[in-house]
Amino acid sequence: MGGLPRVHGVGNDQQEQGLGNYNLNLSNDQLNQVADILCIEPGSQFEQQLFAGGGGVVPNDGQEIMITYRGRYVRIRYESGEADVIRPGTPT
Repeated sequence: MGGLPRVHGVGNDQQEQGLGNYNLNLSNDQLNQVADILCIEPGSQFEQQLFAGGGGVVPNDGQEIMITYRGRYVRIRYESGEADVIRPGTPT
């Protein structure tokens, strides 16, 4: 199973990008929730990248992105520039 994090647009925006391209705009509690769902190792490079804040691509209202990591994923839906819904899952 791979260990590289990937961010995927869901719906009309299917482009896969690196985590650093998206500005996830998550609160500390939301960041911790995402890290827990993905079972990210504390102190790992991925955790540091996740908590750094991201890049310049801001998700649109109603857009959903998916972050995959080592067989787990989390979907984040945005409204008014902020994360509205965070849903965990395991790909089948």
